Amino acid sequence: MSVTNSARDIRRDMRKSITTAQDVAELAGVSRSAVSRCFSGAGNVSKGKQVRIVAAAEKLGYRPNALARSLTGQKTDLVALITTEHLSARSNEHLSKLTLSLSEAGKRALVIPVGDNTTIDESSLRAIDYKVDAIVVMGGNVSGKIVELLSEAQVPLFLYSRDHDSETSPGFSCDNASGGIMAARLFLRANRKRLSYLGKNTHPFPDRNRRRGYTEEICQHGFELHSEASDESNYEGGRRAASILFSAKTVPDAVFCFNDTMAFGALQAAREFNLRVPEDVAVLGFDDQPMASWHAFELSTIGYDPSELARLAATKILDAINGENASPQTYYIQPKIIIRKTAP
Repeated sequence: MSVTNSARDIRRDMRKSITTAQDVAELAGVSRSAVSRCFSGAGNVSKGKQVRIVAAAEKLGYRPNALARSLTGQKTDLVALITTEHLSARSNEHLSKLTLSLSEAGKRALVIPVGDNTTIDESSLRAIDYKVDAIVVMGGNVSGKIVELLSEAQVPLFLYSRDHDSETSPGFSCDNASGGIMAARLFLRANRKRLSYLGKNTHPFPDRNRRRGYTEEICQHGFELHSEASDESNYEGGRRAASILFSAKTVPDAVFCFNDTMAFGALQAAREFNLRVPEDVAVLGFDDQPMASWHAFELSTIGYDPSELARLAATKILDAINGENASPQTYYIQPKIIIRKTAP
């Protein structure tokens, strides 16, 4: 293909991308309002006009604007994803998987991040301005006032990667408490007796439930939590928190970490304190990030499939958009233990 032809093709594609309903109307020989009624379904358009309008639209590469459809009260096929965490590998994976699952179902994700100077409530209100068909809050929750407003606007609200906490907002989550129970049982079967927990310092929903399942199972077997520490849920946070545990007079012989990233930091701290893993101290993470299987770490962890969670959420979101009332409950997927080299 010549340079000239390539440039011509690019110009043609650019013209298609900015084709308007007025262009379609002129080519089809109808009014602008007839084009709008044809694609929105609002009002009658004769069969002959429909055929001409569709043919003109296909020729010009015209696609109706989803936001414009919202002005007529039609479904926009937009689902707002309100995101609160932007640096976590797992939260980014959740966003990617859910966006893909919605796309495969014919919906489009409108990602609205919560910044340093905004709140989840404010971001949810912005989503309403776009006339979205549903809102998914990823990593947080909205106020009762916003829940009430969304209910009045008949916009379904969902909570992702956490339990539901109202009668109108279903949640989707890995069963974090069950993961904590699995961690405790693994250590107890290995005859570890000084069990510790390494948590996130802000104690979000997943942290609280993982710790709860872990400590309750320990107590069921007649033990108490030996020690715990918390910090930021990153590598340095895990290293700092684990250093506190390892500098105590009595060192734990097993550490369950809030996530894999903190566990990586705990492994570094163990090296600095000349502790053998898992002989002196077993280390267990949560999430099964890709890095967990790397030769440098070979981290034992509690894992689950983010794609499974995304598919489950997409199914329930589509049901709600289509008029089926979602039960006010949490829809769980089950985690599993992945044993590598850092736990017995």
